[in-house]
Amino acid sequence: MIGHGTDAGAKLTAFSERMERLLDDMDALKEDLRELKAEIRNDGFNVRALSKLVTIRRNKKTAEIEAELLNDLVLYAHATGTPLDVAMPGDEVSPPLPPALRRDAQAPADDD
Repeated sequence: MIGHGTDAGAKLTAFSERMERLLDDMDALKEDLRELKAEIRNDGFNVRALSKLVTIRRNKKTAEIEAELLNDLVLYAHATGTPLDVAMPGDEVSPPLPPALRRDAQAPADDD
């Protein structure tokens, strides 16, 4: 039962207070970011260009982590003899054809 003075009520209160604190922190961080952008602009730099640079740098870090994980997967597969069906970046991957359109598909038999 959820009510005043119960364990569930205490948990909900704790969760709501924690959420409020996190939202307040987010608001403070947004304000800090606005102030930083104003400072960047006042120093004569292009805020949009700098934001784009930061986005590229963040994506690059993610790509490096992903490449490391893929490398580990390939090494593991090689060490265990597990075959991998891997499509490398830039490879054209097309969905398999339905059986009726495949060359190796059997022609329908005539019932006559």
